[in-house]
Amino acid sequence: EPYEHTYEDLTDERDYDDDFDEVRTVRKITRYPDLDRARKTASIHSVPQPPQVRVHIVEPRNFNDCQQIADKYKENIPVIINLQLSDADLSKRLIDFASGLTYALDGGMQKVADRVFLLTPNNVDVSAEERRRLLEKGFFNQF
Repeated sequence: EPYEHTYEDLTDERDYDDDFDEVRTVRKITRYPDLDRARKTASIHSVPQPPQVRVHIVEPRNFNDCQQIADKYKENIPVIINLQLSDADLSKRLIDFASGLTYALDGGMQKVADRVFLLTPNNVDVSAEERRRLLEKGFFNQF
């Protein structure tokens, strides 16, 4: 049957709250099993420091010292050749030898001070920061 409403209904003070069901807010939670597993198994590890590379220093007195240079270099040990006390002919021969050695074994050769050279094997990288630190500490100036 049709319902008629009149203006009188508008003034009716009924409690309409009872006519409605209580509405609850529902949050949908999505689970990510892989993420949950990662959270449970995650742990904090310290970042390993790069190993300290030892450097072999040679102050050659004659050309026979080339063998010592080559042996250490072939063991992947960086070699510093200090030619400051060597005569000009020996220095030239040693530089030629060291250049050939580093080229043949895919390494590098850098001048680090006056008549002082650093031979670096292909598995060793001497950063600009490391060179700066060594120079500041006077490492290359001790010769």
